[in-house]
Amino acid sequence: MEAVHLVVREIHHLARVYSLYDVAQILLAGRERYRLHFSLHENRPPAFFGKRDASFWLTKEEAIAHFWESGLADEFYESEEIESDPPAGNFQVVARCGMSGEWLGPPNFHSYQTTLRRIHRERFSHVPFEVYSSRVRTERGEEAVNAWLDTMRKRLRWRAKGADDSAWTFDRGDIERDLTGRLFPEVFAETREAEMAGDVPAKNLSSGLLACVRIAGSHARKHPAILIPAICRLLEGEHLAVFKREGKLFTGPARPHPLSYDAKLAERPSAIVAWIENNTQPKLSKLWEGVLPEGEAEPSKEWLADLFWLLTQGHVLLFSDDSLVLPRRRHPQPAAATAVVAGEGEAKTAKKKKRKKRRKPRVRKIRVANQAKLIRSITRMTPGQLRQLKGPAMIWKRRLARRGRITSLVDEKE
Repeated sequence: MEAVHLVVREIHHLARVYSLYDVAQILLAGRERYRLHFSLHENRPPAFFGKRDASFWLTKEEAIAHFWESGLADEFYESEEIESDPPAGNFQVVARCGMSGEWLGPPNFHSYQTTLRRIHRERFSHVPFEVYSSRVRTERGEEAVNAWLDTMRKRLRWRAKGADDSAWTFDRGDIERDLTGRLFPEVFAETREAEMAGDVPAKNLSSGLLACVRIAGSHARKHPAILIPAICRLLEGEHLAVFKREGKLFTGPARPHPLSYDAKLAERPSAIVAWIENNTQPKLSKLWEGVLPEGEAEPSKEWLADLFWLLTQGHVLLFSDDSLVLPRRRHPQPAAATAVVAGEGEAKTAKKKKRKKRRKPRVRKIRVANQAKLIRSITRMTPGQLRQLKGPAMIWKRRLARRGRITSLVDEKE
């Protein structure tokens, strides 16, 4: 995107930090700065993409209507207006289109229905035919009839370019049938996806798609944050840093890299850092007044180079409003304390490695169907198994031991 490249170029050259929210607003400021991507569900029929003017239409009827209105028909067909005799008869009432004002003719005229449907198909196909026909009005009087007769004295006819005189026709439907059967694949392509510029003319889009574009554009302008994930991917592709500060996302030449208090800098970078640290709400315009030697009004190339180095390293942040921010500096840690902490950490790690999990002894579960089997099982147990008995089994163990019925205990006494 050209708008993103402009922002990236400014960041690289000026080393400024921009809010991603502001970048999103910049991209949405003009329709020429973004692109439109249309995708149809697989359950819907394919749409039609204009190969000549990059138009996009949901139905073939819309594509054919655009073929006539956009002037594409002049590339394949020629037309001319000729004089003809008006219809003869006694006409009292004449119908007129309530939307365009075009004369349709008397309702009892033989071509009235054909003319009515032709005008609806050519100019008002987005309106249901019942709604369109309900808006037709009738007028009486000699003036209305004469006005209709004047339109009938001149008729328009068409033919394909290069055809002979016998190919002329007064019915535009014949031309549309020729277009559909012979030239349509040359002018329009069936597709389910299309990508075009954001500033595509409204006349090159289907009315339904145009409404979707306007709704999506209005929603994006009200909520620019929805573009931030896409902007992050674009900026990462341009090798720019994206970081969070005070709950907001920013992009700049580098992520914040705070200087420690014991960092050793050259004279000019040290003066810049000290001035920013000692001033509240520092601005770039006031920086040079505070650090330049007396008698110098403008910074030299050396001062500018040192400031640029601080900005590109992330030691100082220069925001779009010319404010300078020094990331919070770190206090150095003593070496001895670091060694003690490291030693304690190693000791803890060693103890964790030596400590082994103790396995809990398995308690033998005796499942017997009746008391006789329980007694028989106890008499055959080892001393270790006897010590694990609980409940009624332990009571029977004591009784059997007094009677000398447990084999393992008798063997031990002997």
